[in-house]
Amino acid sequence: MSQLFQIFINGGIVLGVFVILLLNNKGVRKSRANTFLSVLLGALTFSTFHLRYAGDVIHHFSFKAYSLGDPTFLLIPPLLWFYITELTGGRVRLSPGSVAHFLPFLVMIFCSISFGSFLSRNSLVNIFDEHPRLPYTLFWVFVVVQFSCYQYLIHRKWRDYQHVIKQEVSNTENVSISWVQFFMGVFLVINIFFLFGLFAVIHFDIMNVVWKSVGVLLSLSIFALGYKGILQREIFYTDLTPPEPRIFQQLPKPEKPSQDLVDKLIQFMEDKKPYLDAELSLSSLSKQIGLNRNQLSQLINEGVGENFYDFINKYRVEEVKRLMADPQKQHYNLLGMALEAGFKSKSTFNLIFKRFTGLTPTEYKKNSM
Repeated sequence: MSQLFQIFINGGIVLGVFVILLLNNKGVRKSRANTFLSVLLGALTFSTFHLRYAGDVIHHFSFKAYSLGDPTFLLIPPLLWFYITELTGGRVRLSPGSVAHFLPFLVMIFCSISFGSFLSRNSLVNIFDEHPRLPYTLFWVFVVVQFSCYQYLIHRKWRDYQHVIKQEVSNTENVSISWVQFFMGVFLVINIFFLFGLFAVIHFDIMNVVWKSVGVLLSLSIFALGYKGILQREIFYTDLTPPEPRIFQQLPKPEKPSQDLVDKLIQFMEDKKPYLDAELSLSSLSKQIGLNRNQLSQLINEGVGENFYDFINKYRVEEVKRLMADPQKQHYNLLGMALEAGFKSKSTFNLIFKRFTGLTPTEYKKNSM
């Protein structure tokens, strides 16, 4: 059992260092999100290293640290929050608010050092010495509360992100938000395990087993987060190139879009058929029609009464229906028609088609024949 623990721990450390180097390789596109992912994986790797080797080397240091718990645990939630914020188009900037996320970590470092040196005679330290489980209990309570709070924040950001995606892209295959659920799942497993760790600290004297188990869990998390993080791409890129010559007049922000502008948009969609481009996004369509993305978003949301995702895919459904009725396209199968209409996958096509028509593509084709 001990050898298996060593394999997992050392494997996690090596894998963490490897993924960090891979993320910072010249062949990988540089981004702020990848930087935060590197730091997050660095914190997980260091925490795993600390759990394995701190007990062997810490007595060699000249200062004495008071054991309250691994402070790097307190780095994981804010770093994950920063990473997801960057990946979903936000920007983490140096400010008192962003620094405040790391106060628990800094306070834990200060307490560990001071309680073992110049505050060693403090009354609080005396209480901890009389009740050895108390500091660990307080540490685990704080860790569980911190993880739970960030779990809630990440879940809320995930819900908001789903809404934002449907305002930006017309196909979600390459910008799938399932990775956010995966990250939340890993995060939840860690938090649940920490909750069991709190229970074990209070009721059992098995801290050594708890620390080893946490080390294995963090090693597995390094693999999971590193793998998904490398594969996931950002979807929000700032395009500063000027738009095409304006088809519409600039839309004043405070005003509700006029019916004339809505009619022009619909006419453009019917004449130019931009929805046939599977990579069509709000930004690319705004360049084609000469409005900035915020104005186009307002025009679609308030003028048409739909989000961008539904607005575009409704045209694609109508295009598939037209292809079904076209005698020259009868040799196409349903997937071929879907791809020609701008869809990128059969599963998405089936879901959207049934949502707008109430029938599956196969049922609709049979009924229309």
